[in-house]
Amino acid sequence: LLMVDEAHNFGAQRIRKLLDDRFTYRLALSATMDRHRDEEGTAALYQFFGKKCIEYSLERAIDEDKLTPYKYYPVLVYLSEFELESYEQLSYEMSKCMIKDRRGKYKLNKRGELLALKRSRIVAGAMQKLEALKREITPYKDDNNILVYCGATRVLDDSDISTDEKSDIRQIEAVTKILGNELNMNVARFTSEENMEERALIKEHFHDGKLQAIVAIKCLDEGVNIPGIRTAFILASTTNPKEYIQRRGRVLRKADNKPFAEIYDFVTLPRSLDSVSGLTIEQASRDKTLVKNELARIKEFGRLALNSMLANNLIWEIEEAYHLDDTELEKEGEDFE
Repeated sequence: LLMVDEAHNFGAQRIRKLLDDRFTYRLALSATMDRHRDEEGTAALYQFFGKKCIEYSLERAIDEDKLTPYKYYPVLVYLSEFELESYEQLSYEMSKCMIKDRRGKYKLNKRGELLALKRSRIVAGAMQKLEALKREITPYKDDNNILVYCGATRVLDDSDISTDEKSDIRQIEAVTKILGNELNMNVARFTSEENMEERALIKEHFHDGKLQAIVAIKCLDEGVNIPGIRTAFILASTTNPKEYIQRRGRVLRKADNKPFAEIYDFVTLPRSLDSVSGLTIEQASRDKTLVKNELARIKEFGRLALNSMLANNLIWEIEEAYHLDDTELEKEGEDFE
């Protein structure tokens, strides 16, 4: 018997070679079995494990009181002029890095993949997120049970006033400074740099109320259970369903004195919506890759939220600004993240 938890990971090329015929009985467990932008890996999983035998949806889990209901607040931020210029330049360079795979589909070559990673970090590290985070988290500065998800990226260090030349720091460091130094909150980082003993102590202090907030990157995505988390601020803006479904699930665990959870999702658009009408067709078309990816996440988070109309109103506003209809939205946008 082979039973695999977080089975989506076994679709990766370097791991799926372990899936061989020695195992007569096979069971895969996953919240997100389909691998993002990896048809080959997804097909390998279904070929090995077979069809789905049990599905238990998030909607049903909430209805049956297995998970906590939640409110969803999308927070709009925009790329700065410099960030947008860099994003568009990288998109142009990526367009010259397309090759055909074995099935005749276009994909990025190695250089293109590096450029795509660089581009995704521009979105993840958009400077407006730090200002927006401080604004949105200030009403919670005396609360407990807070989680802040950061991106694996760097941002300019505006706190260093000793020199005119700005250095850059990791986004998680900038966020920790805002919460700890500016808002006087008791916070701790939960990253790969903390060992098992330190992580256990962080979880204990968080449960006891000695820590108000945990600031994390990816270490809480899978396999960590901290049910007390009541309010989450997600700066990471990932377009990978595996990541944002896992992150939402981290916040919806049942706990005492938790009638509902709150999720603040920092939605990054190329530019303000009132400026879109002045764009050329080509400029608007370049924006749409990022816009459609962000819309997909807003729709997924918003559809089950207690305050779903808030997300719906924003969706309609974005679709109207970019003249997006259902036909165009059904076309899967590039991501390459």
